[in-house]
Amino acid sequence: MKRCWNRLSEKQDVKQSRSTCIENPQLPYGEETPVYFVLNGSNEFLSTGELKALLETYGCKGGLSCTTMVCTGKVSPRILDRVMERSGFLKEAGILIGVDDPENPSLGFHLPSPVPQGWLHISIMKRTVGKNTVENYVLLISKSTGLSTSYSKGCEYRLIFSSGAVFLGVKTHGHKDSLPGLGKGFYKPFDRSIALNPRLAKALINLARAREGGVLADPFAGTGTIPIIASAIGIHPIAIELDWSLVHGMEKNLRHYKANAIPVLGDSTQVNLSSIDAVATDPPYGRGASTHGEDVASIYSQFIEKIPSWLGRNRYASFLAPLFLEDFIDDKIACTGLNLVGKYYDYVHSGLIRVVYVVKNV
Repeated sequence: MKRCWNRLSEKQDVKQSRSTCIENPQLPYGEETPVYFVLNGSNEFLSTGELKALLETYGCKGGLSCTTMVCTGKVSPRILDRVMERSGFLKEAGILIGVDDPENPSLGFHLPSPVPQGWLHISIMKRTVGKNTVENYVLLISKSTGLSTSYSKGCEYRLIFSSGAVFLGVKTHGHKDSLPGLGKGFYKPFDRSIALNPRLAKALINLARAREGGVLADPFAGTGTIPIIASAIGIHPIAIELDWSLVHGMEKNLRHYKANAIPVLGDSTQVNLSSIDAVATDPPYGRGASTHGEDVASIYSQFIEKIPSWLGRNRYASFLAPLFLEDFIDDKIACTGLNLVGKYYDYVHSGLIRVVYVVKNV
């Protein structure tokens, strides 16, 4: 993480002249510090669910406080690095300096003096704060800090207005569409138009609380998007696919990324797994996905029945399903004894709304 600025204790004497963020003292890498996260406005609930799952994966016990498109909490820089590298739906994150009421400003931020060089980047989340309120507050904060809204070198100070509050922070991370740890975009030599997009694949892995070194199964692996990303994170994936042509293409993709994955040609409803750490998958249900003559509801029924025998205790599975099967799947989950811990909706187009399920084997 580019830890560009951290709050200084009031007891510290700031003797240096005005400087860039990087030149200021840093917190120890394992020490928790207040942070903010900006969520993806196109699917705010899924973004929040993914963030909570990632923090839970890394053992963060502290709660999140969330308003429109913004969540705050306390994590260490090390965990912040991992969360932002893995996330599919988080737009940005950074060090939180403080929170204020823009209608009744106190400007009680603990800033070093002089304030490190930088500029103010302003965002108003979904018009939840009035324009005049924002303009008046920006004038106050600019006057008190000497910071301008014009771009300059140094810190990117974030002034984020959301649901009657204003958050002041320093941006340290932006969203990455690249593969974790590889620093490059996502390209597959073998691909299909209906293949799962990488952002949602990341979210499924994260919602399943899959951790580095663990084993994750994708029982409907298709072209291998989930196994490739899981391997890049440091997870050991088992990629099961019934269609030989897809398995052949998936192998090309796995080799391209040198993915540490086990491809399996077979029917996942007939494959026996046990005590694995996570399941993340996208079963076939759309017009372009073959079910090999099997009824879609039957595929989901057999898959959900398998989850308790595959997963270890207190482990998670995440999967996608079409909206028209929602009631059927809800009932099936209840019958198997799985705990439904999350359900989110992903609008694709007028003909397809997907439900993102997260279940726990208790």
